[in-house]
Amino acid sequence: MTRNTLLAVSLLSALASGAAMAAIQSDAAPGAASAPTHHPRFEQLDKNGDGKIDRSEAAAAPRLAERFDRLDADKDGTITAAELKAAHGGKRGNGRRGWMGADTDKDGRISKAEAAANPKLAERFAKMDANHDGYLDRADFAQRMQQHREECFGKADTDKDGKLSRTEFMAANEVCRPQRGHDGAMGPKPPKA
Repeated sequence: MTRNTLLAVSLLSALASGAAMAAIQSDAAPGAASAPTHHPRFEQLDKNGDGKIDRSEAAAAPRLAERFDRLDADKDGTITAAELKAAHGGKRGNGRRGWMGADTDKDGRISKAEAAANPKLAERFAKMDANHDGYLDRADFAQRMQQHREECFGKADTDKDGKLSRTEFMAANEVCRPQRGHDGAMGPKPPKA
């Protein structure tokens, strides 16, 4: 398999992922554009539609149930969208995922000053700013993705012939995306018993 074929497959995968995210976002409840965006499963878990998740509703999401007491900031026995938003440091609820909420001036890019409000983002800013223009934007992601694809291809092309054999292609995922172990450390998967 040639490098161009691998790049085409990667591009198609990225486009499919983007289409899936758009479909998920478009499935929001009617009127969600004017209402705050909730945790992705908030409406699904809120069976009685009262705008709150009680313990019995949270039981359908084990991780949420496990953290229920910590998330229930006002200790009223329910979790509201505002409590979820506060627990996630305001990262949810503005229509954007993760650190994109750092784009406070809404110009579609994150400056170093905006990144300073998020310690993890500020720490990684220089590495993420692939084109070194002082902003994080789509161009940086495109450049990092291209670098990642090239690095991955280089790792997967074990015989360095500029093509991926079927065997190299099948092993590419393991080579390019190391799995996390049970302890969270990077490395190979533990053997199956």
